Amino acid sequence: MVMGMKVLAFGVLLAAAFMAGCGGGAPAAAPAYTLVPGPTATALPMAADAGPCHKSGYCAAFAVGGGLLAAAWLDDTRMYLGDMEGRIRLLDVATGGVDVVAEGLSWPRGLTVLEGRLYVSEMGNTCELLDELFGEKDCWAGAKLIQNMEFLSRVNARILAYGIEESGDLNDMRVVVDKIIAVGNSPAVNGLANDGEYVYVSIGHPQSRINPQGFFVVNADEIASYGRRTDLMGVIARFRPPVRDGDGAEVEVYASGFRNVYGISIAPDGVIYAADNDESGGITTGGQLEELNAVVEGGFYGYPQYGTNAAPADAKVIEPVAALQGVASTYAYANADGDGVYVGYLYTDDRESGLVVDRFDYGVWQPRRVFNSDGYVTGILERQGLLYVVSYSGNVHVINPSAAPVKIRPASPFHNDDYVNGVIAKDVPSVKSSGYDVYIDEGRLIYHKQPCVTADKEARFYLHIFPVDPDDLPEARKQYGFNNWGFYFLRRGQYLPMGWQSGDTCWAVRELPEYAIARIRTGQHIPGDGNVWQAEYDFRR
Repeated sequence: MVMGMKVLAFGVLLAAAFMAGCGGGAPAAAPAYTLVPGPTATALPMAADAGPCHKSGYCAAFAVGGGLLAAAWLDDTRMYLGDMEGRIRLLDVATGGVDVVAEGLSWPRGLTVLEGRLYVSEMGNTCELLDELFGEKDCWAGAKLIQNMEFLSRVNARILAYGIEESGDLNDMRVVVDKIIAVGNSPAVNGLANDGEYVYVSIGHPQSRINPQGFFVVNADEIASYGRRTDLMGVIARFRPPVRDGDGAEVEVYASGFRNVYGISIAPDGVIYAADNDESGGITTGGQLEELNAVVEGGFYGYPQYGTNAAPADAKVIEPVAALQGVASTYAYANADGDGVYVGYLYTDDRESGLVVDRFDYGVWQPRRVFNSDGYVTGILERQGLLYVVSYSGNVHVINPSAAPVKIRPASPFHNDDYVNGVIAKDVPSVKSSGYDVYIDEGRLIYHKQPCVTADKEARFYLHIFPVDPDDLPEARKQYGFNNWGFYFLRRGQYLPMGWQSGDTCWAVRELPEYAIARIRTGQHIPGDGNVWQAEYDFRR
């Protein structure tokens, strides 16, 4: 075991008897164990009309932390979780305990267990190369820098396989697929699933549909000469586990024509379901941004119109089963009973915007709201009629999908005018800048700008945190000397927005980590005019 760390989860203490009485349709079967979030259990903030689990459908929450990216069951009570800090952790939902079982990975975005091994998709050296070649320390920003042959000749996203011990600990890490093209954090090598024989992987496509002579078309031969498989872009591929330890896997394309499918799931009948992050004006969706696809072997799903794996002009494009009213679809989970698919995405229309899980019944394909999440949904698992919704926020939520829709109401005593005005009145330490003024108050940063304009709310904030003790940094960040806690003013990956506007004043509140901080550096790169503002504060003064 890499670390003997136990993380206490929080949520609603739930007895199996309560689950059996959940209302709003057929009750969920009571699991053979009781969900125990831990001795310091605290209820998550709920909607005003939410009651106990047997009325609302909300059962428990496990606060794992770390920005969760992927999940897979090991057995009936234990699940592996990958996070953005490069760790794989093992959550036991029967005890509430969390163990770190692997570290040092780069964005582990897909997990699946097959034949006694845990398969993991990760970014490999992608983020390091972006920093080395371009000075780009934010892996999210890498996509704009990809048309560089040195980068493409060296980038090496991978799929790994770990041996699994009886305790759930991991050992004997092996590389089974490498030299996968990734272009920053997205598009990239993403979700994994298996059908008992093959491991399936979704891989994004960097090519734009609108340019018939785009970079990856013109340079396909040169890119391939470095051993990078240009056919493994915009596809769902598969491989059998290597017969002998140490061998690489023979990878084949299963279906093509995707932009950037994140999570995939295999239904009992063998059909793969995939929610694709498509583009506006997509040729398969009549202008919708997102789509839910039923993936069959050899199928072509329309993206890109041109590219290194382009289909002939007369190719038959398989239409999606549903167009999603939203953006940033992250996960599609095929129900174990074989009668529907759950999809996590950012739902938007004129009345509502929220990170949600919707259910689509086979043959109907109309969304039915199940859950409003507190972050992007990066995994959906199921056991005995209960859904385990894994969130980028760091929580694993347990809900009964047959009950009424569950909505978490974000609550924070620090995201309001009274608090921020009170901070300024206290004359706390502050840093003035050409953009936002930044105030420091009891482990929080308060950003203030007056007047503010649209660009002030759209540009991503970078926040570099330099700890007193470098060992407090995640392994993947130690080479940089700081942690990057960048964020957006509005909702991107968190249900509770960091910022809000009062009149012509913009505010944002960001809580800092609990370890001792030497200094912080924060600011924004304003799009369009190239303006940059930056503020720095040294806690040691």
